[in-house]
Order: sequence, then structure tokens, then C-alpha cells
Amino acid sequence: MNLLEQANQLLSENRLKEADFHYRSVLEANPNQGEALFGLGRIAMRLEKYPEAVYLLRQACQRLPKVLNPLFALADAFDAMQQGKDAFDILEYCCKIAPHNAEAFYRFGQHLQIYGYTKQATDILKQGLTCPDSDVTPYIYYDLANIDARAITKDHIEHLHALLARSKHTQADVVLHYTLAKSYHNLGDKSQAFAHWRLANELQSQRCQPLDEGFDHFISDIIDVFSEELITQTHDPVKPSFTPVFIIGMPRSGSTLLEQMLCQHPSIASLGENDAISRKLMAYLSQSSNKPFPQCMASTNRDMRTQLRQLYANEISKHKLSNAVILNKLPANFQSVGAIKALFPNAQFIDMRRCFYPMAWSVFTHYFGANEAFFCDMNALMKYYEGYDRLMQHWRHCIPQSIATVHYEQLVEDPQALLRPLFAWLGLTYTQASLKFHDSHTQVNTLSRHQVRQPLYTNANKAYKEYEASFKECFSREVKVSVIFPEQTPTNS
Repeated sequence: MNLLEQANQLLSENRLKEADFHYRSVLEANPNQGEALFGLGRIAMRLEKYPEAVYLLRQACQRLPKVLNPLFALADAFDAMQQGKDAFDILEYCCKIAPHNAEAFYRFGQHLQIYGYTKQATDILKQGLTCPDSDVTPYIYYDLANIDARAITKDHIEHLHALLARSKHTQADVVLHYTLAKSYHNLGDKSQAFAHWRLANELQSQRCQPLDEGFDHFISDIIDVFSEELITQTHDPVKPSFTPVFIIGMPRSGSTLLEQMLCQHPSIASLGENDAISRKLMAYLSQSSNKPFPQCMASTNRDMRTQLRQLYANEISKHKLSNAVILNKLPANFQSVGAIKALFPNAQFIDMRRCFYPMAWSVFTHYFGANEAFFCDMNALMKYYEGYDRLMQHWRHCIPQSIATVHYEQLVEDPQALLRPLFAWLGLTYTQASLKFHDSHTQVNTLSRHQVRQPLYTNANKAYKEYEASFKECFSREVKVSVIFPEQTPTNS
């Protein structure tokens, strides 16, 4: 194995420092070694050093003309820096130099969807289907079905079944079943549609760790550690330069819709679904204290908290955001409310709620790339919801003035009536531009990227009614809804 091969092996094992040393050793012998520059660019991407990644990947692309992977990586780096036009140009070029490569069209189609160019994305994805079948073909079909299920013809359905028959990859099988379900639903064949949705969920759940009693213990530990006294005692006298606002809740509850509405205000920007709190701040604290979360937070001092605040400020700087209000819409941050409030006394939280069964149906019928049990096992989703609801009752008791509740049903039925007081709560004036969120071409990376490019519609909660009897058989019991804060019943159901 030569030095470059060793470097690639180290990178595949995520041994970044060693891989970096090997790539640089290769470049000392040959400064024009494009593969080594590509490797260093990938390391910079993993370290989230995006300007450095752009520089290195540009060098790699110059030395590896018409090689697609460095070009794909460079487009990703530009997207990470919010330079969508540069990424667009690169991906369009990829399609021109590789007109028979399905992945080039898939990546370009993904990019167009993320920025809200739905019609162009549809055309590009259709072109991708004219390419020879590849690993991305099922994903092209899935995206196309979700943009416009009418674009999937009976011939396409036959092709999907053929792909399924010869597939050897469980994850591809999952995607194919989701796509077939959506396609049959559009054709009015509810029996076939539900059968494929159920198969998709069952196959994906086989790849997941079960959500066992450990989750209940975890929620109890958070409640035990984060008392009202602890949160208050850890408040440091800091002068905030921005207001951190976290949209929290369950998946598929409308957080992307609310985020896009709020972001039409010039004083608000968003980090999207950013996991820096758990992946960086709490992980760093856990490693430093040699205690797991949440116990690691109980023994922090002012210097530690200052360092953690700086880590989050660095995350915001990396995304070049300088607005007065910075959103973070990762739903799972509901687990970190106490830690966030201890670090940022001015933090605000928006608890995004939606009726359980419509929310669960939306989870059941959408493909989540992450293999988490609550994305595909309805009993696990119910357990996750009950843990979330229990923890939110605790946070409301501890910091009631810092939590606003938004019901998806109210948001779509009368957005102005909900948004006006919400903006006032954030210290801002309501803007009518919030209702034109669907005309925006801001970057949206979540599963809701198609819905938020459309005007508001109020029938989403009725979707599961067509399958209600079969769907409720996926649950072993009725969900327990808190009597302290009951779910809102939509007026149109």
C-alpha cells in the first residue's frame, strides 16, 4: 500500500490527523497530486473549515479535470458557506460533462430543491432517470414522487418493482418502498400504498436500536439534574450580542414552516437544524468532566460556561450570521433546554406542537435518512412523544416565561393571529412578508423543503384519515396526552 492509499484508508477510518500528515507528505513529493489535495479538502470539510475546503478542493479540481467527486465536494463546500450560486454552477457543469451519470443529475436536483427551484428540479431529476441505473436511481424516484407524484407513471412503477427485485441494499429497498407507496397513493390504490409504507417502516426499523426503558431513564435524569434552582444558579452576567431562539418539538410538526415565516423578518436568521448543542457543547463538556449528559452540566463553573458559549458563538460566526435573533430549529433540542438556558439566560424556546396522529402519519409516510427507531417504529415514536411531553411539562414549570407554544393547526388556519404576538414576544414587529415565505429561495435542508415552497394549506391533518383504521393498528395502545397541556384539536378535522 503506497502513501496515498494509506492516507485514504486513514481518512475512511476518520483518523484525520494521521490522514492529513500522509496527504501532506504526498504533496511534498508531488505538489500537483490532485488526489492528495482532494483528501485534504475532505478533511477540511469534516472539520467544518469551509473556506479552507473551498481553496483545497478548487486546487484538486484543477488537477483532476472532469473527475466528478472533487466537483461534488466543492459544491457541498459552497453550499455550506451559503454560496448557492457557485454550487449551482458546479453541479450544472457536472451534468454537462457527464450526461449519462445519474448521480450528477441527482445532486443537481437536490441542490435545486434545497433552494426552492422545484420546476427546474423536476426536469433535472427526470433527466437523471434517463441515465443507466445506479445506486442513486431509487433516490431520484423518491424525490420526484415527493415533488410531484403525478410525474411517476405506470412504466416508472414497473421499473421501481424491477429495481426492488434485484436490490441487495436494505436502505435502497426502504426508499423504493416509500416511493411505491407514494405512487400507489396517487393512483388511488390505498391497499398497495399502505402495504408499501408499512414495509418501508419495518425494513428501516430492523436497522435501528430499539427505544427501550433507557430513554425513560434519560428523561428522568434530565428532570432530576435540571431543577429550577440549578438553571437559575448557573446564570452568568453576560452581555448578549444576539438572542438565541430554539424551535423544539417532535419531527414533522411544522418547525420548518414556522422557521421560514420568521426568517422573512430582516432581524432573524437561522442555523437550520443545527446539532452543535449536543454534538459540540455537551460532548465537549462530557469529555472534560468525564461525566455523561446531563450529569456533566451540574458541575460547571463560570469559565467552563464561558467556553461553551464561545463554541456556540463560533458556530454562528462560521455561518456568517450577525442578526439580532438567531434561530436553531433542531426539534431534539427539547432535551437540552435546561443546559441552553443555563448557558444563555436570554434564550427563548418555541415549542412546536401538532396533533399526535397527523404528526405520526407524516413520520410514517416520509423517509428519514437517519436510522432512529422513532422515525419508523410507531410504538417507539409514541414513547418518544410521551418522553418529550413529560420533559416539556418540567421546562414549563422551571422557565415558563421563556417558552412560547405554537400549534401547527392554528398556524395554518390563522397565521397572522398567531404570528403577531409571537413576533412581539421576540421583541420584534410583525411583518406581512411572513406570509410570503413560499416565494423565498433560502436554503432549506429538511424533509419539508417541498411543502414550504407552497402557500399554506389546511388539509394536511386530514391525510391520515384515509388510512386511519390500518394506521392505528401500528400502535399497541393509545398515546398518553398530557392533561396539563392537551393537544389542540384542529377545527377542520
